Amino acid sequence: MGIYDFNILSNDDKADILWDRGVFMMNRSEDGFDINLYSLDDFFVEAWYNPEANVIEKFRTFKSLNPLEPYLDRIKLNLK
Repeated sequence: MGIYDFNILSNDDKADILWDRGVFMMNRSEDGFDINLYSLDDFFVEAWYNPEANVIEKFRTFKSLNPLEPYLDRIKLNLK
């Protein structure tokens, strides 16, 4: 599945695809949202979950590595 095909899906279908085929990478919090990062085929997806409303409010897709910056401080490498 390509990024454009994913983007035209309903939010329910996006959630189903991530559950079935996405690879969970990590999560973070921002502005009251729990944000889960997934890898899906050749792009990344952030699922922005609002815990107060108990709903995923939006999905953010990207291929560039720049949007991964908020996650970099949590990656630990052992380079021995």
